[in-house]
Amino acid sequence: MVDRLQAFKFTLGLLRQVRQMRQAQAAWWNQHVNTPLPIPGCRPDFQPGLQRPQPWRQQVRKQPLAAGFTLVELLIVVVIIGVLSGVAMPAFLGQQTKARINAANLKARGLTSYCLTYFIDNGKMPDTGDAEYDRLSKDPDYAVIKWTATRADNECKVNISGNSLKLKQKGIFSIKASGDATRIQATPAKA
Repeated sequence: MVDRLQAFKFTLGLLRQVRQMRQAQAAWWNQHVNTPLPIPGCRPDFQPGLQRPQPWRQQVRKQPLAAGFTLVELLIVVVIIGVLSGVAMPAFLGQQTKARINAANLKARGLTSYCLTYFIDNGKMPDTGDAEYDRLSKDPDYAVIKWTATRADNECKVNISGNSLKLKQKGIFSIKASGDATRIQATPAKA
C-alpha cells in the first residue's frame, strides 16, 4: 500500500518535471521562431515589430484612478437614508407619545394608591397641605395630555385627557370612600 506522503512527493516531482519541460520548449520557441528575418530593400537595422524610442513624442502615462465613491453612488446612499428615515420617524414619534401616556397612567395609579393607603390609615383622604399628595398630583407637564387631580373629603380623582392629541380612551382613576365601602375606578388612557 502506498503512503500518502510518498504519493504527494511523487506528484510534486512530476509537476516539477512538466514545468521544466514547458520552460525548455518556450525558450527554444523564443530563440528559433521569434527571430525577425531581414526584409529585402530595407535598412539592415530595421526590425518589424520593434519600436525604437521616439523622443519627439512624449510618453503619456496613465494615472491610476483615485480610490473613492462617485457622485451617483453618494446620491443613491443619501436617497436610501432619506427613505428609511421617512419610514422610521413617524413610528418613533408615535412610540414617544404612547410612552408619555403610559407614564401618566402609572403616575395616576400611584396617586390613587397613595390616597387609598392614606384613607385606610387615617380614615379620610389626604388634607390640603399633604406634601406627598402634592408631589404625586403635580402635572407631569406633557404637551400631549391634560392632567387634572381633584380631591374632596371622601374622593380622590385623576382625569387624563388629550391636550393636542385625540385619545381613544380618556383616563379616569378615582377612589370614593364612604364608611366601610370603597369604590375604585381605574380606566387607563389609551392613544
